[in-house]
Amino acid sequence: MCADLVDVINVGATVVTVAILAVGIFRALKLRRAFVNGVYRSRATWSAFLMLVIMILMLTNFINFPSSGILSLIGAAPVLALIFTVFAYSDRSVLVAIETDFFHRNTLGWLRVRWPATIVIIVFVIVVLVSSAIPNLTVEEQSWANNIGSLFFFAIAAIIAYAAAALIVGARRSSDRTLRMSILLLGLALSTLALSLIVTSFLNEGTLPYVIVNKGTGVVGIYLIYRSVMALSPIGKIERDAVTPAPS
Repeated sequence: MCADLVDVINVGATVVTVAILAVGIFRALKLRRAFVNGVYRSRATWSAFLMLVIMILMLTNFINFPSSGILSLIGAAPVLALIFTVFAYSDRSVLVAIETDFFHRNTLGWLRVRWPATIVIIVFVIVVLVSSAIPNLTVEEQSWANNIGSLFFFAIAAIIAYAAAALIVGARRSSDRTLRMSILLLGLALSTLALSLIVTSFLNEGTLPYVIVNKGTGVVGIYLIYRSVMALSPIGKIERDAVTPAPS
């Protein structure tokens, strides 16, 4: 009965999130065409790409990939792409928030932290790719790989949480009201991702509590990303109306 409930929650949450993502990608691309301002076009483009990567990850969760060997890299690719995309988009958003801050304050020291964080993420990706590609690890080697993976897992969770905090603080300092709301919603979305990573690390994967936390925070986070895109809608309408000639 519990296993059936887990499957129902998994499938139901996936259907809801994929639907939100599909609508979000369509709206983001539509807004991108309407924007003239480069910053807004960039945000719409990054939003669409981020939601596309999340959608691919959601769908590949239903495919069983090998746990080691070359083919395992296919299963790891969407996760690694999501980490890169989330960090890159967050970094770009914090920089935009700093640019639109009247005093150009270095939000939570982000300009000093962004490059070390980038190095940590790159090293994490290399470790995952190398450990996944090596077949037939010994028990000791597998234990080392698991320990290193756990260390980087918490490092990635800390980076995402830090980026979320920088986005929320930076959004409050931005002088652009539309960007302020969009960046704030993205920061809240990342907060749910960081919360999910931290809480689920103490739960057994596949159990009912794990699925409830993972899928629940996932749906909330994806909806917040969608709202972050939609926060740009008024600007898209204004710019579209501005470049569309009035009927004679």
